[in-house]
Amino acid sequence: MTYLEIDSAMVSITREKCNECKNRLDAIPKENTTERKAVQLEYGMYTFCGNAGLLFNTGGKREGIYKNRQHFIKRTLHKYPKLNSFYQPLDREEKMCFIAALQAELFLRDQWLEEQYTAFSAAEASGDTKSSFELKIKIGAVEGMFAAWEAWRTENNVYPHMFQEETV
Repeated sequence: MTYLEIDSAMVSITREKCNECKNRLDAIPKENTTERKAVQLEYGMYTFCGNAGLLFNTGGKREGIYKNRQHFIKRTLHKYPKLNSFYQPLDREEKMCFIAALQAELFLRDQWLEEQYTAFSAAEASGDTKSSFELKIKIGAVEGMFAAWEAWRTENNVYPHMFQEETV
């Protein structure tokens, strides 16, 4: 499987999650404001996953985004010993496949998720139910996206289980 095929699959999974969520949102009556807000937050996070991971980049050719994605990997991977030790000996083509399969999730874990866990814990400790509600939905959506990506990687034997036991 080429890196562009892997990239295409990751984009498709992300768009599918967005579309499923948008359909659920469209089916919720306008007067169900709390339920709508929850699903709107979820939808926003699926879109965020696509944008932040450079999966929804539509400008230029898909090959062009790999310079940005490679730059992030080179700057960040040293913080993740398991991933780094796996990545370093790969040849150029395999590195491109690795990036296509894992960069979006690595970016979100590194740049967003840990901060959200901290904010959620603080909101829970302070009794801030509004923030707790919103953060729980946001974190749950991103973790759901990770699970969808991991399911595909496992099913297709494309770098499965790479984030197990990996911490910063």
